Amino acid sequence: MPNNFYTPQDVELLNVKISDGNKKTLDITDLCGEFNVYEELGQPILLGDIAIIDSAGLLSGFPITGQEILTCTLQKDDFIMNMNWRVIDINGMADAGHQTYAYTLDLVEGAYLNNITSLVSQAYEGNISDIIESIYTDYLKTELNYKDDSVGSYKCIIPNWSPYQAINWLMNRAKDKNNKPLVITNTLQNGTSILSFETIFSRQIMEEFTYHKQSEQDGKTYNYQDAAQTPLAFTNVNNGQVTSQLRNGAFGSTYISVDTANKTADTFEFDLEEYYEDMPKLQQNTIINAKNKLNDKQLNNFSKTIQDIKYQSGENFGRSHINYNGNTNSFLPFFNNMNHMLESFKYNLIINGRNDIEVGSLVNLRFPSNRPFNPEDPDSGIDRKRSGKYLVTKCRHKVDERDKYTLVIEVVSDGLGEDYNAN
Repeated sequence: MPNNFYTPQDVELLNVKISDGNKKTLDITDLCGEFNVYEELGQPILLGDIAIIDSAGLLSGFPITGQEILTCTLQKDDFIMNMNWRVIDINGMADAGHQTYAYTLDLVEGAYLNNITSLVSQAYEGNISDIIESIYTDYLKTELNYKDDSVGSYKCIIPNWSPYQAINWLMNRAKDKNNKPLVITNTLQNGTSILSFETIFSRQIMEEFTYHKQSEQDGKTYNYQDAAQTPLAFTNVNNGQVTSQLRNGAFGSTYISVDTANKTADTFEFDLEEYYEDMPKLQQNTIINAKNKLNDKQLNNFSKTIQDIKYQSGENFGRSHINYNGNTNSFLPFFNNMNHMLESFKYNLIINGRNDIEVGSLVNLRFPSNRPFNPEDPDSGIDRKRSGKYLVTKCRHKVDERDKYTLVIEVVSDGLGEDYNAN
């Protein structure tokens, strides 16, 4: 699909076929209802599902046991996307009457089968991004679309773990040159990537959405730009509540690394204010109200809200390599901070379908202000604190039975577009 504006009814689901992997293949296009593809930040695999309205006795002639292959085509004009899925389950069986059954087929991308049929039992040496790329190539039989390099040379032994288990363990230890975490994405359009937050946060804005934007259509001409920028639905999930961030140590925390061999302990107290300026971020201002203090201290000064103790045993692999249970003091505080700060503001939007917005995309949200409108300032009617840059962390591509294509996206942000105490 071209990267421009789209009408709501713009995608056809075609050529849906189910196969037993041998010789038996059935065309079930006419039985299909809603089709969904799910993306999530940090999730290395694509998931999907498809609703079936079965009036043809599909299950009696073709029993579905969770080992079938489903292929389908999405088409808009001259653009065609062919997809291959594995059926892993059948859910929600219901009698719809007149010898008709309704149920849902749960789908995963093809690499999932390689994941559950192989175990990684191997020693690795090098940076984590390269190790993960090797696992994808050797065990999942697929390729990374893109990777940012992690830093540090690691030696590790993967002890009979599934590939995705090994990848998740490694990703929890991967950091970029600025000592910030890396994240894995898998999208319908661009496949699997390992990205730094610096890379993600520097991307161009894909679209600007206005909360409760009023369409200026004249009733005769369809306004594509208005349709693209106006959410069909908007739900508030989290609107800047700091209690969970405080409880989880996003503002301040203490990390202790205990070396049991050398009988030493290193303590690192994380204070967000000290490091905030140099951290990659979406918004430029924290949600901390500097004037609101507890026991004469700002919220970021409470380093005892969370304590994390990690144990290591000396230099297991020598001085030239990083102990994968060590490194606590320099990395985990930032990993924890970014995970929880990105929960500061969270909204769910339903928008008209388009394939250029995916997990890892950036969008702008504009919220109205209750301040009087100033004709000399076009943005005077905008809430400058909540408005700004947001990250797409979940994406549901939805094609319903009428071929209406919509996106259900979760967007998050880590702070305010304007200082908390600004007028």
